[in-house]
Amino acid sequence: MMRMSRTTVDVDLGVLEAARLELGTKGVSATVNAALRDVVRRRTLMGFDVVRDIDGSPSEVAANREDRHAGHED
Repeated sequence: MMRMSRTTVDVDLGVLEAARLELGTKGVSATVNAALRDVVRRRTLMGFDVVRDIDGSPSEVAANREDRHAGHED
């Protein structure tokens, strides 16, 4: 189940409309949530390495992910 909260934010309406058209969403909440999911998906894919994450052994994959997350700072 998705956890949701209600909040108030200032949104650039031009950018919101462009995102809505790009994402094919209807409404502010659907557009914002789809955009946030897309950002998270893109970030995840940036760190994905086919050879390492698919062809590696489970222990190699786990070790490489730990190394990658240890060097990541937000």
